[in-house]
Amino acid sequence: MVKNGSNISEKVLNVFLWFIVLSMLISLALTTKTALTATTTKAAGAAWFLDIEIVAGLLIVMLPKFLALKLKVYLPPLLYSLFLMFIYGAIYLGTIYHFYSIPYWDKGLHLISGALLAGFALSAFGGLIPNEGIKHIPPFFISMYAIAFAVFCGVLWEFYEFTCDSLGMNLQRYMKDDHLLMGRAVLMDTMGDLCADFIGALIFAVIAYVRLRKDSRWIEKFFFHRNL
Repeated sequence: MVKNGSNISEKVLNVFLWFIVLSMLISLALTTKTALTATTTKAAGAAWFLDIEIVAGLLIVMLPKFLALKLKVYLPPLLYSLFLMFIYGAIYLGTIYHFYSIPYWDKGLHLISGALLAGFALSAFGGLIPNEGIKHIPPFFISMYAIAFAVFCGVLWEFYEFTCDSLGMNLQRYMKDDHLLMGRAVLMDTMGDLCADFIGALIFAVIAYVRLRKDSRWIEKFFFHRNL
């Protein structure tokens, strides 16, 4: 039996999803018009590249919903909301409309991704460990596992950025205005990202800890919508 609150949250999520899809489709139409009417090859090429990014963003946004329907699995509204916020902020607003130039925009996205990854860790934990087994595992350990998983994924992402920077990019912001940064300034972007990952994961883990202390079946109910 589904609770009314869950129905309401799913309806709100659907409205949010359609808002994202429609805004991306409008941008796709406008960008395509720009590409077709561009007076230079460079401007047309840049517009077509934006089109590709928008289409990729649309596919990524819809993929979890499609897989959930195809595989007939429950998609937790909160996790999907965090996923939509991250993709919309990173790919659509961040890359296409250059919101990364806004101070701390990137750090806000890392907060969201940290919480999202912690939630994913708990859903994987609930899927692999029987509910009877979860009852015998301390909530503190489960919460620490979620934080560790999220931070580990954050470290892997920094490895990716470091590798790309080794090929001539500047994802870790080690260079500003074509000048190499020195000392502590070089560490600020990477360490700031990892701190934001940790804080986002910590917030989600604390919520999970409180819920698990009250109900050992919280993971099963929240992530898999069972026995409600």
